[in-house]
Amino acid sequence: MFFERAVGEEGARPAGQPVMRIAVIGAGPSGLATAIALMRRLHRPFEAWLIDAEDAPGAFADGAAGRALTTEPARDLSVVPDRPEDFCDWLKTGLFSGGAVAALRGAQDLHVPRSLFRDYVMARFAEALALRRDVRIRTFRGAVRHIGLRAEGLRIGFRDGEYADFDHVVVATGFGIAQREAASWRAARAAAERLSQAEAPPPLTLVGNGPRLAAILLDLRAGGYAGEIRVAAAAGRLPQPHGRGEGGMTLGVPPATRSLKDAFRYIRRECRAAEAQGGGWQSVVDAASARLSVVWRHLPQAERNHYRRHLLGLHRHFSIRIARDIHRRLAGEFETGRTRFVPPCDPKSSGENTIDCRETPSARALAGLLGRDAAALTVNECGRLASHEAVLGGLSVVGAVASSLRPGPFTFAETVRQAYRAVLDIQTQGLARVSQR
Repeated sequence: MFFERAVGEEGARPAGQPVMRIAVIGAGPSGLATAIALMRRLHRPFEAWLIDAEDAPGAFADGAAGRALTTEPARDLSVVPDRPEDFCDWLKTGLFSGGAVAALRGAQDLHVPRSLFRDYVMARFAEALALRRDVRIRTFRGAVRHIGLRAEGLRIGFRDGEYADFDHVVVATGFGIAQREAASWRAARAAAERLSQAEAPPPLTLVGNGPRLAAILLDLRAGGYAGEIRVAAAAGRLPQPHGRGEGGMTLGVPPATRSLKDAFRYIRRECRAAEAQGGGWQSVVDAASARLSVVWRHLPQAERNHYRRHLLGLHRHFSIRIARDIHRRLAGEFETGRTRFVPPCDPKSSGENTIDCRETPSARALAGLLGRDAAALTVNECGRLASHEAVLGGLSVVGAVASSLRPGPFTFAETVRQAYRAVLDIQTQGLARVSQR
């Protein structure tokens, strides 16, 4: 691919130092953030493979998906955790220097086209790679079928029968481990074009109720599709809007409890207190979710499984949000009567006019890759995966799938923090697994 670079001269890396082979499964924002973290924090030679079933790195913002606005505001999209304003500074320097938009609103609160965010991520990727002459990055397009633990490392098996061995594997698939984003956009546009040519077209059904559903629905309407659209969502709810960026939020101490019920009582109590002070529940949910890691350490496995079965969907719905103006446009679309909610359905058993727009991080899909029981999987703050509390050596999980295994915030900033913590863990724990290549 365009950024693959081989180590040309032997003198480019310290003599006698083994090269670690690392696989990063997922080439979207989570995978690229992980690759940047590796280049900035793994202080030894390594070769990294960016593996994706469908997309090349950066392709998550191609075409119509690139025109959709970022789910989170610019203030939360830095790939450099020690510079939280990095994306805002990049926007102001490259796009809005001296411009009216920056002067009126400030870059921190902007929801920009995803293509701009992609350009920023790829720019930081290129800068990190330019500083590491001892690093080689490869890309590989292939669907992972299995991840197997071996005595000397891990083996990734692909659906076409090929396999490759690595010293460490990082699963960073975001929301794409079960449903592919690019496929959703392509299928929706193709269905809309086909139905527009029919004399009495049936409804177009979109399955989901998250940011991807909102972006695809509004894109279809902006493109002129006037047919009936049905949204098949379990709860019949719109994606939640962001708050107004309230600052200075103070929270009470999380309970030292072994009960998940007590933990969520804590969140409800803090939301009521914030409302009484004129604050927004969004800030409370974000801050409280970040602090629930303290509670999670004390929860027995049965309570963790209860969270994933019954509360994960609700937690995710209130944690992943869209821009306020997009929320208003979406609500207006439902008011027209051309778009309405219907009961949930399975897109696999529906017809060609049913499009899967879900963004569900799937512990079950991850467990399938490993041949493990999904209910037994846990992940710690460093992204280290365990099954029945036994650590699966050489394997890390970051991004939405990691957040679905423990009640943390579903934010890109949290994904970046997870990636850097995972790399530091690889640095300290993974040296004994390095193969001599």
